[in-house]
Amino acid sequence: MRIVIPPELSLRQIEESGQCFRWRRLGEDEYLVPAFGRVLHLRQLPDELELDCSEEEYGSLWKNYLDMERDYAALCASIPAEDSFLRAAAAAQKGIRILRQDSWETLVTFTLSQRKNIPAIKNAVEALCRKAGRVVGSFRGESIYAFPTPQELAALSLEELQGCSLGYRAPYLWDTAQRFALGVESVEHLASLPDGELYTALCALRGVGKKIALCTMLFGFGRSDAFPVDVWMDRMLADEYPGGFDYESYRPHNGIMQQYLFAHYRSLHGK
Repeated sequence: MRIVIPPELSLRQIEESGQCFRWRRLGEDEYLVPAFGRVLHLRQLPDELELDCSEEEYGSLWKNYLDMERDYAALCASIPAEDSFLRAAAAAQKGIRILRQDSWETLVTFTLSQRKNIPAIKNAVEALCRKAGRVVGSFRGESIYAFPTPQELAALSLEELQGCSLGYRAPYLWDTAQRFALGVESVEHLASLPDGELYTALCALRGVGKKIALCTMLFGFGRSDAFPVDVWMDRMLADEYPGGFDYESYRPHNGIMQQYLFAHYRSLHGK
C-alpha cells in the first residue's frame, strides 16, 4: 500500500538519528524494519511512503509506530525566532520522527549500547535476536528474527549472553531479563508511572544510568519531554547554549527538540 506523507518525514533521517538499532538499509530510501514481531518493508517515494502491509495493519500498528498523528510541522513552526540554532536544526533535520517502539526492546538495546558505536550495537542486537528470538518472517531468503521476550532472554545463560558480544553489559541484561521474566518488574507497571517515577524506576535497574533511562523513556515509552544528554549533546549545549537551554519553553516536546539538536550538531561537527 501507499500513503501520502508530509515533508516532515524522512526514513533516512529517522534511521540515522540513533533511536533504533534494527532498521536495515536496503537501498536509497528503502528499509527493512523488524518490530513488534512483524517485518515491514518500507520505501520512500516523492510525497509517498510504500509499505508492504495491509491498510488494517498499517492503521493498527505502523501508523502509531511512525508517529503519524503528531503535527511535526506545527512543532517546528512554534520554535521562537530568537532560538536560531534550534530553528536551523529543525529545518535541516525536519524529517526526524520519534518512533513509538516496543518498551522492552528499547530498554534492552539502549542498556547494551553503552560505549559501543552504532554498527557494533546493531551487530550485538542481531546476535541476541538470532540466539533467543523466534523467526517471524524472511526477506530475500534470509530468516528475520523477532526481538526476544524477557522469558526468552532469561532462558539464556550468562555465558550465552556474553557470546553475543555484550562484554561487561551481559550481567546487566541477564539481571534485567530475570527481573522481568519473574514478574518482579513489568513493562505494564513502568508504563503506568508518571515521568519522574518512571525515570527513578528505570535507574534502579542494573546498568541503567541517566542517559539510558531518558533514551528508554523517549524512544520506548513515548515520553516526549525526556531530554537525553550524551557526549555530543554536552558539547552542543556548551557551544550553542552556554547560558542554559530553555526547557520550559518546549515542554512537553523537549525530546523531539533534542533529536533535532543532536542530529544537526553531529552533521556539522562530524559523525
